[in-house]
Amino acid sequence: MNYLDSHCHINDDSYLEDLDEVLDRMVANKVTKAMLVCVSLDDYKRSLDIKKEGITFKKAIGVYPEYTNMSDAEFEKYVELMEECDAVGEIGLDYHWYKDTKEAQKELFIRQIKIANELNKPVIVHAREALGDTYQILKDNLCRGVLHCYSGSYELAKEFVKLGYYISIGGPVTFKNAKEPLEVAKNIPLDKLLIETDSPYLTPVPNRGKRNEPSNVVFTAKKIMEVRGLDEETFLAQINKNYDDLFKL
Repeated sequence: MNYLDSHCHINDDSYLEDLDEVLDRMVANKVTKAMLVCVSLDDYKRSLDIKKEGITFKKAIGVYPEYTNMSDAEFEKYVELMEECDAVGEIGLDYHWYKDTKEAQKELFIRQIKIANELNKPVIVHAREALGDTYQILKDNLCRGVLHCYSGSYELAKEFVKLGYYISIGGPVTFKNAKEPLEVAKNIPLDKLLIETDSPYLTPVPNRGKRNEPSNVVFTAKKIMEVRGLDEETFLAQINKNYDDLFKL
């Protein structure tokens, strides 16, 4: 059974010099599925050229919460590409970096959820210091989707799961003081769990401090297997099923 990365940005500028080597390491580590998340039109263009024998790539695009002042004309370009992609995202709320646009972020988020539902596509949700409002919006605007790189409590994670959403765990679960991520990883229903890298960010131990890449998802997966007491075959079989179920067209 093989590994997967449900959220990565290897279409980022930081991979321009060594993308082939990054892809080779994915194959070597049996990472055979990956979701390429595009947060710009340039990201999408680059993602079209990312191909590797032995790896199946899916694509997502969405308007990031930073871009609340995007023109309607440019927004429509994203919508056209959403129709071509496997998911809409990453979309959501970011109250850490963009505190002054909270209401506009909510409107943009809801607007894109409605488009995703019209297209019958799942959403990939970004929520930074905004999980309360994210929960309320996802409760009021039900859709298929995943909370990417979930950073909240297990109690709130249970509420997202009750609404049908998946919870994706990234590199922070391997960090020394990762109390909440470990609790979530250990206790969330296995059929609602996904794994990711969010490359080039959030690199897991033992490579923390270096640029992240999809092959590092193995360290995240092994940590979750350890805390759950699961063997590799059982864990990866369910994770692959979850990924395929969520991102089916």
